[in-house]
Amino acid sequence: MNKSIAIIALSMLIMGCQQEQKSDTEQSESASTESVSAVADSAPAAKGELAEKDKMAYAIGTNLADSVSGINEEYKALGLDLSVVKQGFSDRLNKASKLDDKQIEQQFMIFQEKMRFEAQQKAQQDSAAKEAENKAYLAENLTKGFTATESGLQYKVLQAAKEGAATPTDADSVLVHYTGTFTDGTKFDSSLDRDTPFKFSLKGGVIQGWLEGVKLMAVGSKYQFVIPPELGYGAQNRGPIPGGSILLFDVELLEIVAAEKPEAEAK
Repeated sequence: MNKSIAIIALSMLIMGCQQEQKSDTEQSESASTESVSAVADSAPAAKGELAEKDKMAYAIGTNLADSVSGINEEYKALGLDLSVVKQGFSDRLNKASKLDDKQIEQQFMIFQEKMRFEAQQKAQQDSAAKEAENKAYLAENLTKGFTATESGLQYKVLQAAKEGAATPTDADSVLVHYTGTFTDGTKFDSSLDRDTPFKFSLKGGVIQGWLEGVKLMAVGSKYQFVIPPELGYGAQNRGPIPGGSILLFDVELLEIVAAEKPEAEAK
């Protein structure tokens, strides 16, 4: 526990040094200017204000308080009495702790274990709530002209292909333009914004929802796919995509790149 406090305090000191670091030009100022600064630092503070030399120590204290308050707010089941926390902090500084180092270490281990348990409980609750939200969204979406496949993928034809247009197979690679959004309409990715079509193989390398969906398309068509998490990135966060997210993709199939034949067959 003492190491944790020391690390936090050291981090704050380093941050303070980095934020207040002077440039080479400032360091080369005249001795008279430095003298004025020294006088200002040592000048008595106005009533109710901190002296300049005490501000860093005070900032460290506020940082520790923010950390403890944040933990207490996020993990309410811990039931930390902040007045007792303050007493422990004060007693330790005054070398009058009511617990020896072994007891402190034991209690800190219990504290960490409780935090892990609370974090797991919160994650399970959030996951269950997200799953219920997704289920309701997907059910309602079927009333908006979407078709669902056996896997749970939903799709709608935004632009039909010309009659007789080619469709890709598992062995092909394809060239597409796409825009990806969340259910609230927030865009997280787009090949159109980069003005660069996306090429990939239908053998793999992209999410399952894409592998299944694009094979439903013909060249020149444009579909909207609604991809549930189990066909997307699952329960884990993936870059800008939070875990458990339903993903919407508008995909236009531009071209099929046929699989290359083995060299012997090509001859």
